[in-house]
Amino acid sequence: MTPNPYRHLQEIILAFGARPATSDAEARLREYLKRRLDECGLMVFEQPFRSVPSLTLAWLTTALLFALSAGLAWTSHTLAWVAGAISSAFGMAMFWGLVSGRWDVMRLFPQRDTANLIAVAPATGNPTRRVVLMAHMDTQRAALMWHPKHVRAFGRNFQLQAAVLIAHTLLAFSLPFTPLLGANWHLWLTRAVMTVGGLIAFYGIAMLLHRERFLPYVEGANDNGSGVAVVLSLMEHLAANPLPDTEVWGVFTSCEEVGRPIGAFAFEQEYGAALRDAEFLIVDHVGLGEPRYLIAEAMLPRARASAELIAKMEAFAQACPEWRLKPSAVPHGAYTDALPFYLRGYRAIALWCEVEPGIPPNWHWLTDTLENISPDDLQRAYEVVHAFVQGRIANRCRPE
Repeated sequence: MTPNPYRHLQEIILAFGARPATSDAEARLREYLKRRLDECGLMVFEQPFRSVPSLTLAWLTTALLFALSAGLAWTSHTLAWVAGAISSAFGMAMFWGLVSGRWDVMRLFPQRDTANLIAVAPATGNPTRRVVLMAHMDTQRAALMWHPKHVRAFGRNFQLQAAVLIAHTLLAFSLPFTPLLGANWHLWLTRAVMTVGGLIAFYGIAMLLHRERFLPYVEGANDNGSGVAVVLSLMEHLAANPLPDTEVWGVFTSCEEVGRPIGAFAFEQEYGAALRDAEFLIVDHVGLGEPRYLIAEAMLPRARASAELIAKMEAFAQACPEWRLKPSAVPHGAYTDALPFYLRGYRAIALWCEVEPGIPPNWHWLTDTLENISPDDLQRAYEVVHAFVQGRIANRCRPE
């Protein structure tokens, strides 16, 4: 029987709906996946860890630090300017951690218990190759920055925001030295730039409070019920049809949507040493549009996919033009579960689908529902993932 990821997706969305990180709905989905994979005879186990349940508190704290710094710039006291510089420095440290993933800002905030789910499909013989497929179970709360009218500018806006906040921080540190410079223009330039930074911070505060008060968690059919359905379908297929020399791990992560892919970082920390030679494919947002392999994500600086796996995807694209497989990139300031593996030099790459360049459809918005999934597009994404696991293109592009 041909695997049918859309059927799995229907079951997931109708049974569990929105799945906030660390929530009961996410835990029930994890139990459902565990039961199905157990029934297939695969080795299945959980990886407990702790995480924040939402990105709101970390981003709200960051914005408040910049807003405080901007306010202190309009005082006339050197000690207040020093306090503003310190506030801005803490804000920039948190901002950089959040948009780059290079330090765990979230450890500063209250944590809850949660877990990843891991299944292993062994090779029939001695494995000479390992593949890790990864998809996150949790969903995001909608916010105005992801409104369909605004989302196309997401990456550009993040770059502009980063530039202003960097200038804000540098000038905040120069402000206590203004009396030594004796330059009135420096004082007014600094206050002007820091006021812009403060306005950006106040906008962020308003948006975060608005989303917490008025907007729900999205259903998450595309982000990332689609990825979960693809990985589940393939793991079930491999349970009945193991590969001769390839061991495949299916990892269903928690807490990808909390401002840092915490589940993926937890997995890398515990199992990365044993899987250092593996190929990682992160499957995220594959229910609508043409498949795209993602060559970069995050920012300050950008984290990049494995050159070896980019070449493999290019070969697939040439061999199977009907897949319409092409390169793309995650907008600046955003990420996938691939981030920890990019940062630490693994052979890793992520896959999503696009309708328009650079933006996945219905991203973190109320329209991310089952009705807006294309079964054909989901099946095509499954075929790309299956070919990746096989490590080759068969005689025809649809895997056997």
